[in-house]
Amino acid sequence: MATETKTRCGLLRTAAMFMGLAIFLTGTGCTTIKDAAKGTARTVSDSSRKAVDAITPGGAGLKNKIVLIGVEGRAEPGQAGFDAHFSQGLSEYLRQECREALMDETAGAIMKSPPRLASGPIDGFSLAMVGRPRGVNYFVIGSLADVRFLDEKTGFWLWKQTRYRLRAALRLEIVDSASGTKAVDESLWEESIVDEMKYEELKEAGAIPLTEIAPISGRLLREAGQKTCEVLRSQPWRGFITAVDRNRLTLSAGSAVGLTPGSVLDVFGKGRVVENKDGQRFLSPGEKIGEARVESVAADRAEAVLNQPAPDATGGSVRLR
Repeated sequence: MATETKTRCGLLRTAAMFMGLAIFLTGTGCTTIKDAAKGTARTVSDSSRKAVDAITPGGAGLKNKIVLIGVEGRAEPGQAGFDAHFSQGLSEYLRQECREALMDETAGAIMKSPPRLASGPIDGFSLAMVGRPRGVNYFVIGSLADVRFLDEKTGFWLWKQTRYRLRAALRLEIVDSASGTKAVDESLWEESIVDEMKYEELKEAGAIPLTEIAPISGRLLREAGQKTCEVLRSQPWRGFITAVDRNRLTLSAGSAVGLTPGSVLDVFGKGRVVENKDGQRFLSPGEKIGEARVESVAADRAEAVLNQPAPDATGGSVRLR
């Protein structure tokens, strides 16, 4: 009899334990573990970035000028305005968190959509040709690639219920003006949980407005900002030569990016244009042709003297020595 009672009590305790676990999982959702892991990874990334900032001397490098372009893409009704939302949100993040970035807001306001090849991809070569005379190092392009509802069953046995999630995906492309190639081409995604009433309301409306996506896109823009800043930190600054008069060079960058009189630069020729089988063109790096010292600077222009005449340097590039 005592053994039977103990067995019965053990079964009740086990059932209670599973019931509590089921209630916990139903309330929080199984994918909370996945979400927490993504949040932890982001926290680690933030900590690493701040650690690098702490040990890197301020002002040691030059800023990279960038243009932000938000692409509406196939936005549904109610999602208009993503282009401005992307540019404003990413610009705010980079101003606060990325000292290597200098935004060219004028070019960003003019260029509503990047040039594309007939086959569809962004024409990086054409962007480079537009960017170099303005001293633009990178074009950062964001497209609202996908917005959708997902539903899943959570919990166990009798305690199962449906949980609704809103997912948004952002395609981030970063084109390097030095080569016309992509430094980044990646899809980022985020989710948020919505209640059943909101889910039914939005499903009935037939479109998910930008106001509902904004909390998710805020997190996406932060991640896009981190990736953009990683690119700016990992690549040496490049300046572009717009004119040559014997051994005097005119550059499309100046004091705004941190150039100062006396700065010593390695000078490279204009290189060659290379075309692949798909019709995409790229700029191969030119060979080093000498060294130059900056003599005078304005905000977006500098004059430098090369240590030897180089009549074919127009279209070439420079790098801080």
